[in-house]
Amino acid sequence: MMIIFNGEKISYEKFIDDLAKSVARRIEEAPKTELVTTEEAAKILGITPNSMRKIKDRFPHIKGGENKQGKLLFVKDALLKNY
Repeated sequence: MMIIFNGEKISYEKFIDDLAKSVARRIEEAPKTELVTTEEAAKILGITPNSMRKIKDRFPHIKGGENKQGKLLFVKDALLKNY
């Protein structure tokens, strides 16, 4: 199967292959983000884990796990920058 991409006629297989290589290259070039647990984040800031949970919205974080009460993971660089 042939497709037209950017005005050029190429095979579908070549398009998919080029796309996969492009995505892989972008992933490799992306800055690596180290995530730390609530306990580790609290140690960095010199506070208790409970206090860290209370101020969590001041720092970039994600909630891991499937549960509503998922585990919080914080971006380490952001914690160090604000310390």
